[in-house]
Amino acid sequence: MADHSTHHQARVTLPYPRQPKYGQGERQAVLRLLDRGKLSETGRGEATAALEDAFAEMTGTPHVLSFNSGTAALHAAVHAVADPDQDVAVSPMTWISAITAVLHAGRVPVLCDLEPDSPNLDPAEVASRSDRIGAVVATHTWGIPARVDELTHASGRPVIEDCSHAHGALYRHRPVGAWGAAGAFSVQESKAVSGGEGGVLTTTDRAVYERAMVVGHHPHRLAAELSSSDLLALAETGMAHKFRMPALSAAIAREQLRGLPERSAAASANLATLLGVLDHHAAPITVPALDEGSVRGWYGTPLIITEPVTDPTELFQRVTDAGVPLRALYPDWAASPLLRDPDLLHRCWPHVHPGRYTPADPRDFPNYYRARRQLLVLKVPYVLAPDYMEQVAHTLVDVLTRFLTKGA
Repeated sequence: MADHSTHHQARVTLPYPRQPKYGQGERQAVLRLLDRGKLSETGRGEATAALEDAFAEMTGTPHVLSFNSGTAALHAAVHAVADPDQDVAVSPMTWISAITAVLHAGRVPVLCDLEPDSPNLDPAEVASRSDRIGAVVATHTWGIPARVDELTHASGRPVIEDCSHAHGALYRHRPVGAWGAAGAFSVQESKAVSGGEGGVLTTTDRAVYERAMVVGHHPHRLAAELSSSDLLALAETGMAHKFRMPALSAAIAREQLRGLPERSAAASANLATLLGVLDHHAAPITVPALDEGSVRGWYGTPLIITEPVTDPTELFQRVTDAGVPLRALYPDWAASPLLRDPDLLHRCWPHVHPGRYTPADPRDFPNYYRARRQLLVLKVPYVLAPDYMEQVAHTLVDVLTRFLTKGA
């Protein structure tokens, strides 16, 4: 790459391409509910059933449960899948809820390292800890499908897919959310499919579905659907959490799901434009490789800087100052007081005795910390915008050239 340090610094001047988050379809869906005069569905009501059926069709799974958050969906999935006497492997490159949902469900999380040049869990690393774990929560981070089959094979344990970043994604020709013992999607407002707030659990296993249902779906849905003899005593109360999805959220998310293929196609074309310009300039940027037959989701797009980055905070600041739309990496949860101090964690979750939980040792996560240095997570528009993406690409080339040539 040439040194442009004496030239005028490039920046993104075009506005970020966007369309209204919620359109006429969502408005009409909300008005229909208001006219009906029924916004709470204590059973499998019309709005929640429509959303669950749509997720069943998208993922090819026969059993779907809606929840009031992705966190609640993960909580229910862990409860339904993981042995309570064993721990659960989790990724540090995720939102904190994918870790604390394990604690909500009465299990203990074990942080594991990532694959090299990937934001996802390393099957070999999970396998090395398999004597401790009873299940794996695999986040499809930034929409990049995790190797669910390899995680299952390597660990010998059931895998729960955290699909919060990966609506509509495929792994090796099969939808995410259908590979593991259960999948959990978020429909929080920042996600590719939004209900404002909400979550959805998918599974091919009726027993997992029923065990998940007792976490937050009392009383009418339990009374109508429970059939497992070991759960019938909970038909009236469940676990007495109230994790049902509001009907308004379900109706909005159902309409959002209709437009997902069009939004995803636009994002894919936008990324192709960006990568074409970066390749033309031989920019030191790559993206995580997808397995054959895989299609990514669109929460954020991880760009891997292939030359060493000594000050990632300064690089992030320079890139955002130039107008490039980035998502900040999640905080380093391995260094968070909540997960560093066993006594603090015990105060929040008294069932986790300090002797049972071991804080992560940063030396065990070389790939994770390398990813934190080398990743930029780009926001790719859902509206076709070749001119904008070309300007973003040229700006990235210019900023990286200056940063890597002169240093931070």
